[in-house]
Amino acid sequence: MLRFLELRLVQRRLLTRAAITVALLALLAWRIDFSEAGRALRDADYVFIIPALACFGFAKLLVALRWRVMMSTFARLPLMPLFGILCVSNLANNVLPARLGDLIRVQVPAQRFGMSRARLAATVFATESLLDGIALGGLGLIGLALIDLQGFPREVFWGILGLLAGCLVAVIPLSHLKLEGGWTERSAVQRLPDRVRLALEEAVPAFLDGLAVFRHGRLGAQAIALSFALWLLEVAMFVLLGLAFGIHLSMPAWMVIMVAANLITAVPITPSNIGAYEVAITELLKALGVDAGAAAGFAIAAHVFNIFWISAAGFVAMWSLGLGLDDVFSFRAKDQARAFDETPETAGAAG
Repeated sequence: MLRFLELRLVQRRLLTRAAITVALLALLAWRIDFSEAGRALRDADYVFIIPALACFGFAKLLVALRWRVMMSTFARLPLMPLFGILCVSNLANNVLPARLGDLIRVQVPAQRFGMSRARLAATVFATESLLDGIALGGLGLIGLALIDLQGFPREVFWGILGLLAGCLVAVIPLSHLKLEGGWTERSAVQRLPDRVRLALEEAVPAFLDGLAVFRHGRLGAQAIALSFALWLLEVAMFVLLGLAFGIHLSMPAWMVIMVAANLITAVPITPSNIGAYEVAITELLKALGVDAGAAAGFAIAAHVFNIFWISAAGFVAMWSLGLGLDDVFSFRAKDQARAFDETPETAGAAG
């Protein structure tokens, strides 16, 4: 019975996301002329696609490098396996709702390298999100300050950046917090059931270790520099895609487009955000003065090539890493998992 209810719930979610996708594509069809979009796609100079995808791939490699830097105080991990795990995670995020694919970046390294899941979760869900928010918010505000985009709510970017700055101010002292053994017995946590208390006693200090990049100035500077570099590479990707469609905009305008595209994909409401991505990017390009047909053709092509790269890289990474369902979803540690010396004294910086 429980199995049946779970299946019905999954079916309802899939139907809901499919209905939203159809509605968004209908909105796109109402807002643009598909014959003009088809003409733009047919006449595009696809020679620019190769360097555009190269920029996108290199940006993902920098994401993996930044992840390695974030973990460098407690583990030395090879870059290419981290890059492969990131690619598999991105592939899963194109299919699963609510970015559940990010859990792969916690689960697989924990299995393969014998690492603490709490430390991994801190790097993926706290440290990386904060670094990305700072870089995207900064680039978005710079772009908006240098272009005239009527009706666009700059207050939203200021609000997001202010929130992120507040989080950064809070996380820096938190990253310096050291909890000694038995800390749960000397706090309000002692009132919790023993099972929960013992789990927190191990997980919370490990989570704080995952924030270590914020308590080391050199590592923090490296992580922030990598954050801006990888997003600027994505700006370059959009510029090259724009050249393919004969779209010539200022660099600040492309920065705003890049930020908008990533904000859309950050909250997937449809499978691979099909429909939502095309509608939002088309409308933004039209607001920047781009012809509706070229704008729609660009949005469709950008999304298709994005999905293609992520899918191809994800499947290749799964094959090269030998990943199966047990690797991704089992919480039982592998017998062959290689243990790391996770002390700061022996790990050193991997940057």
